[in-house]
Amino acid sequence: MLATLLSTLLHFQGLSPALPDSNYVVVREIRLVGNRRTKDYIIRRELDFREGDTLSLQMLPERLEKNRRKVFNTNLFVTAEAKVNLEPRVDSIRTATIEFDLREQWYILGFPIFQLADRNFNEWWTERNRDLSRTIYGVNLRHYNFRGRAEQLKINLEFGFARYFDFSYRIPYIDRKQKLGVTFGISYNTTKNLPYRTNQDKLIYLHSENLLRERFYTNVIFSRRNHYYDFQNLEIRYATHTVADTVVDLNPNYFLQQRTRQRYFLVSYGYTYDFRDKAQYPLRGFVFQAVANRYGILPKDQINLTDLTLSFARYRPLGGKWYFGAIAEGKTSYPQLQPYLQTRGLGYLNDLVRGYELFTVDGQHYLYLKNTLRYQLLERKIFLKPLRKIRQFNTLPIEVYPNIFLDGGQAWNQYRGYYNSRFANHFMLGYGVGLDIVTWYNAVFRFHYAFTRDGVGGFRFNVAREF
Repeated sequence: MLATLLSTLLHFQGLSPALPDSNYVVVREIRLVGNRRTKDYIIRRELDFREGDTLSLQMLPERLEKNRRKVFNTNLFVTAEAKVNLEPRVDSIRTATIEFDLREQWYILGFPIFQLADRNFNEWWTERNRDLSRTIYGVNLRHYNFRGRAEQLKINLEFGFARYFDFSYRIPYIDRKQKLGVTFGISYNTTKNLPYRTNQDKLIYLHSENLLRERFYTNVIFSRRNHYYDFQNLEIRYATHTVADTVVDLNPNYFLQQRTRQRYFLVSYGYTYDFRDKAQYPLRGFVFQAVANRYGILPKDQINLTDLTLSFARYRPLGGKWYFGAIAEGKTSYPQLQPYLQTRGLGYLNDLVRGYELFTVDGQHYLYLKNTLRYQLLERKIFLKPLRKIRQFNTLPIEVYPNIFLDGGQAWNQYRGYYNSRFANHFMLGYGVGLDIVTWYNAVFRFHYAFTRDGVGGFRFNVAREF
């Protein structure tokens, strides 16, 4: 209720007056150019004006830019440009045609998979001695605009270090008002190599010729988008995990109580208010996220766990080509005694303090803050003449941002001694310099040299999104 009220109030701040005079213009036509595959109504859903609306001339450039960004952030287009054609007055009323020039992405992607089974490249290179047997290979099939309606179809077939079969189908809108959506998914995974516990903030792996873990889940996600910047999701999931007796012998708390099987239903609610200029690599705006998970709904479910995660990121220009960004995130979970599989602190995905990428600091609660000062060294779109007939690839966008950063965070673990953790319950500080390269299809390449609070430094590299 509070989330809906917040998004409604922010939405109505952008409404324009309705009385036409010399300071206003009436939208006669909205013209969409270049959307050969994408349906018009998918694009118009992002616009906060329609034909016949009256807009302020003074606020028109800013309002048009905000709408252009919303269209671009659908991730359906390589480029999105907007312009206004003012027309001569008729009976003292001035009209205009607003045109969006769009260049669609290549929506159907089928490519081989070759990736590392470890948490990140740095762990594989340093801790796993660049062992090529710790790789995953297969095929990844994606359709990001199925039927031209922004529907997403995903199929994963992976083999090697771990086997992973995954299918999901997302329909963004199932109602006429374009507010409700639904996603269906199913996944099956097996592995003969398993991190069965953490020791001194390092994952300890077990290798076997037999299966060590088997996982299956199926889920349905209902989504609601009231206006333009707010997103709500309600997920219902059934999951079952099975491990070999050897895993439980080595870590009786893997599922707790020396269980070899864990079955449960999960209910998850997420709310996002995203007012960033570019979701790929934001320089302006903010985003707020809240996610609550409840593991174990039925009396026979073999887990009892509730967690809440809150995130907030703020980005702002400082003048010239300088930009500052800050990301804060905190998580809390209860009860304190949790299965090892679901005990997650800092060191997973982007939830980490830079400089500590080689460590996994497990805990029931965590909090961190990331601060980055960026300088825009290069922003360019390069026309690739050999690919001029392929609209999706004939323009190469590239942006380069040298940066400096300062991070701080802490994970709290009531059972720190059990896993011999060095960093749990202690403040972690990381700082350094980096270089970010932003290019095709939402890819951000990050290179940085980071130091921990103890002065230990190292070079790090990853490919990721900002938030």
